[in-house]
Amino acid sequence: MPWNNRLGRVIAAVCLLLTSPLAVPMVHAQSSTPPPPQVENLIDQLGDTNFLVRERAQTDLARMGVTAFDQLFGAMRDDDPEVARRAQYLIRSVEIEWPRPEFSEEVNSYLNRYGSLNIDNRRSRIGELGRLHSIDALSALCRISRYDVSEAISKEAALAAAIQFQGAKGEEKEQVVKIITDRIGDSPRTGPSWLQIFRKSLDHPDQATQEWQAQVQKEIDLFTTRPAMTSQQTVLDLVRWEVDQLRSEGKQEEALAAMRDVIRISSKFSESELIDLTTWFLDRKGPSVVTQLAAMHAENHPVPDDRVMGGPFGDNPSLLYLLAEAELVQNHIDLANQYADAALEMVPEAFDSHYLTAQALQERGCYRWSRREFQHVIDNNKIDDQVSIFARVQYAELEHDHGNSKRAMEIMWPWVEVAEKKGPGKSDPFGGRALEEVNGASLARAYLFRATYREQQGKFKEAQEDLLKALKHDEDEADVLIAAYRLGQKDELWQTKAKEHIDHTIAFYKPYIERFENQYEFFKKNRRGDDTMGAQSAQMARYCNQYAWLVGNTYGDFDHAIAASQLSLELVPGNGAYLDTLAHCYAAKGDWEKALQCQRQAVQQMPHSGMVRQKYLEFVEECKKHKIDVQPLDLPSSPDTHFPDFLKDGEK
Repeated sequence: MPWNNRLGRVIAAVCLLLTSPLAVPMVHAQSSTPPPPQVENLIDQLGDTNFLVRERAQTDLARMGVTAFDQLFGAMRDDDPEVARRAQYLIRSVEIEWPRPEFSEEVNSYLNRYGSLNIDNRRSRIGELGRLHSIDALSALCRISRYDVSEAISKEAALAAAIQFQGAKGEEKEQVVKIITDRIGDSPRTGPSWLQIFRKSLDHPDQATQEWQAQVQKEIDLFTTRPAMTSQQTVLDLVRWEVDQLRSEGKQEEALAAMRDVIRISSKFSESELIDLTTWFLDRKGPSVVTQLAAMHAENHPVPDDRVMGGPFGDNPSLLYLLAEAELVQNHIDLANQYADAALEMVPEAFDSHYLTAQALQERGCYRWSRREFQHVIDNNKIDDQVSIFARVQYAELEHDHGNSKRAMEIMWPWVEVAEKKGPGKSDPFGGRALEEVNGASLARAYLFRATYREQQGKFKEAQEDLLKALKHDEDEADVLIAAYRLGQKDELWQTKAKEHIDHTIAFYKPYIERFENQYEFFKKNRRGDDTMGAQSAQMARYCNQYAWLVGNTYGDFDHAIAASQLSLELVPGNGAYLDTLAHCYAAKGDWEKALQCQRQAVQQMPHSGMVRQKYLEFVEECKKHKIDVQPLDLPSSPDTHFPDFLKDGEK
């Protein structure tokens, strides 16, 4: 889609600086694991009445290094304050060698200087490792969960490890079980214990579910009493993990009960956090939980005269629309419309906000309300105001995406006539792009919509004229070039002309992307931080995607297009539009199995995109023709289907 990402034993060094009475000489951790009774003996001696015995025990434990880590970690909460203090000192003195020779370069790039990072940067590294879905990334996360001193980080690493392999089967499952067993050992910490439950869930899900439920309740109670020992994100991730497990087993009622557990800790959530939580509830088929969440937050807030309810759901249009969606899918039509009407009327002149709200509604498949929001921006601004243009373009894209190119053209054309009569715009005095450049892309899309409609009518000559006008406004617009190539299959002379444009664009992109591929590999091997590539990453991801989309839908080096598309997804993991592009590239090569695999992921990321859904169904049919097994996917329907007067195309 165009424009729219086994370890062996642990051997570590222990360095204790000679700057305090408790200091011991610098030593290396022993490679052999001492018998637990020996460690426990030495820990007991940390509280001995004899100072020399305490010092000797501390020195011996320091020499053991990470081999005594598990028992020392438990000793930090010993009833004897002397034992607890010395155990804490020893734990914080252990130097863990985070990068390992058996790990891939990519995994080690995230572990490089891990021990010197602050907690936020360590969280970022855990997030990146969690997205890799590789066995050595799992091993690294297990290592972090066991040895990172922070309990919160240890828990987050455990969840990241479990979540990425929750569907493991066959040989992969055996590898996962072995890695967790080898890496976690008998660690008594909470994070590793979660991984032990996860390991059990792969073979005995029913037993593991009960243990998960107990852990969730324990963590929620901990968050309410001792929040420093955990984090809001950890609690939410743990609940999400539990809910997904329950839903995978068909236990929706138990999943709903688990969702309700979160309501009691949500009183201090920010509005953005409430939006994320409410969205998650809806995506997990918990609209009734959303109703309860809104009611709880409104409980101690009287309803103002100009609001339909009290609390944050009555004050924030995004939350109110999510509540409206929850009521709609519960078939409370009148209440849903009441909330949606109130959201539309809120802050009527905040047009940027209405535009963003319309986009969010479109992504959720609430097209009726999305159209109203776009139209509100268009109707209340001058035709050539930037926010009005953006709303008009996005509204037209919505219609085009659902196959209604005629309506897309009608939305755009009043502005097209004004823009072309007005001529080129002036440069932005603040150094931004010239208005001509901004408008050029929009005009190209408008002519594409009209060309598509005319092609559907069989007016090929008029469609060709529109595509030529589109290319004058934006010569590199991939969808216009693809449409020109498609029309060329019906007209040999036109095909020659179309290929000239396509060859020109490919010749520009390909060497540019090849240079970036080499540059990116260099940065990966010499990584100095999470943001080494800076803003260039997002920009290059768009270029890679644009090139791959053009080649994958026309002709050229399909293998290089696949590589470019894969790079865009490495830069922006999980991007639905980029996954759609990769699927098209595999289809161009005739690799229907991989095409369907990628399109399946794309439609899960963008379930309400008409074109993405249509292409998924096409790839399913191709796989069936080629005798390729297809795993059924239950695609969610638009919330609009609950309106009594809903039409199949969603127009009404």
